[in-house]
Amino acid sequence: MRQKGSGIFALRVGLAEIDFLFFQKEPGGVNILSYGTEEISHFTVRQTLEKIFDQLPKTKNIQELVVTFPKNQFNAQVVELTIPPILPRHLIDKAEAISIEKDVLARASRIFQKSLFRESGILPSEFSLRRAKILNRKIDGYPVPSLVGFKSGEIVFSLLGMFLLEPSFLPVEQFAKTHRIRNIRVTHIAEAIELFAQNGNHDGVYLAVEEESTQIAVQKAGHIAFLESIAMGERGFNEFFGDTLGMRESTAEAFQEQYFQGSLSLAVREKVQTYLLPEIKKFGTLIQDKLLKAHMTLPNSIWIFGKARALRNSENIFSDAELQDLPFLQKPEMSLLLPKEIWAVKDFPGRDDPIYTSLCLLGASAES
Repeated sequence: MRQKGSGIFALRVGLAEIDFLFFQKEPGGVNILSYGTEEISHFTVRQTLEKIFDQLPKTKNIQELVVTFPKNQFNAQVVELTIPPILPRHLIDKAEAISIEKDVLARASRIFQKSLFRESGILPSEFSLRRAKILNRKIDGYPVPSLVGFKSGEIVFSLLGMFLLEPSFLPVEQFAKTHRIRNIRVTHIAEAIELFAQNGNHDGVYLAVEEESTQIAVQKAGHIAFLESIAMGERGFNEFFGDTLGMRESTAEAFQEQYFQGSLSLAVREKVQTYLLPEIKKFGTLIQDKLLKAHMTLPNSIWIFGKARALRNSENIFSDAELQDLPFLQKPEMSLLLPKEIWAVKDFPGRDDPIYTSLCLLGASAES
């Protein structure tokens, strides 16, 4: 029976596996109690969660469960809405500001739902709006922290909306009820990125590689400024290994891990890099096409994490020509975002593995 102490349970419920991290906050930092990945293939999500639960320390309660899902189950979008000037111009009081923002959030919700249906073909009733929030406000082109006390004019809102496919959440909710976990937080990876970047002043382009897609988030001036995705992720690289080297998917995953850890011989690593280069270039071209739609100057850092072991040499993603076409003020620094850059945890073997970065970002958001 779990009695002594408590910890935070971070989950990423993917398409074929669940990544998990169980940790405890301590005066000196964070203590990782348990972590790993469990395949769902021969079990239901609920059964896999129970299998993971059995691996957690028996002397610790789960104080909070924070969970995220991949893009096709948990969708986030950024939209801009413009409110024309109200004449005569006047100072906006608190009641008017609340009314304007309430109306804007309602309008944004309808826009999110229509966009979601066009993109996925899934009826809006299948998704639930988990959260909609205002990222920033501008009056006549000038950023303002609040509408209250400012003279009315053309108001432009940037808003973030997050929709979750309800059947994806149900087994997690049932698991939490069974184990009397009352505090459940569903967090989109974009929210976790935003909080991490704000706390460390880490504006940049973030590439979260998932099984079948890669989410692109641009963090600029303290908030998420752009969200997009491409239909290429870990599975595309696995299929490449399968087609080129004749490997099954499970073997390809293990081989990628060896490649990432540098445990293959130098000759084999060099050969893999040569084989991989066209796929990495394809990945970069897809990212470039999406970033060109941002219509803004991009921050000069690119962070890659998630199921990104094939992107060990991240500097090869963009060609010089592609970089010249992208609106960076200077050549960006490209690197993997690793757990050790989020948490200073010395005794965590996964501190250098980008697979666990998403969980650390979730965990850090749960701490706040």
